[in-house]
Amino acid sequence: MKNDERVNIDVNAAKSIGYTIFWFGIFVLLLYRWFYLNETFMSTLDIFVVWIIASLAQFFILAAKGVPVAYPVSMNKKEQLYFVFLVPLFSGFATAVILLFFKQVRDFGHLSNAFGKGYLCTLFIYILYKTILYFWEKRYTE
Repeated sequence: MKNDERVNIDVNAAKSIGYTIFWFGIFVLLLYRWFYLNETFMSTLDIFVVWIIASLAQFFILAAKGVPVAYPVSMNKKEQLYFVFLVPLFSGFATAVILLFFKQVRDFGHLSNAFGKGYLCTLFIYILYKTILYFWEKRYTE
């Protein structure tokens, strides 16, 4: 059988859908086990490691191929910078809200610490992505 471009596109689309279902399914499973079944992080560490490795592999492959951080939404450089700084703020806020929702907050310091860690971790990931993308653009556009 010859390699047909249409068949290859369909195969890649099917694999993409399968990966997306796998990725979100593992994440939902982790959340279910942590918050509903009250399992510890250490008891689900094997599943978490598989999920985080898949996430990081996808992250670095997209960055190494020069895919913008906000893909498929097209943004200019200024909008991308807003995105890179606003999404971590949302992430920190979401972390604080989740802690409040599950009544895991001891005091305001604990809440602000969770907000700060969520913000800084997400900001670090986006800055790393932008750095890889910058070097990709520098290498392939010059």
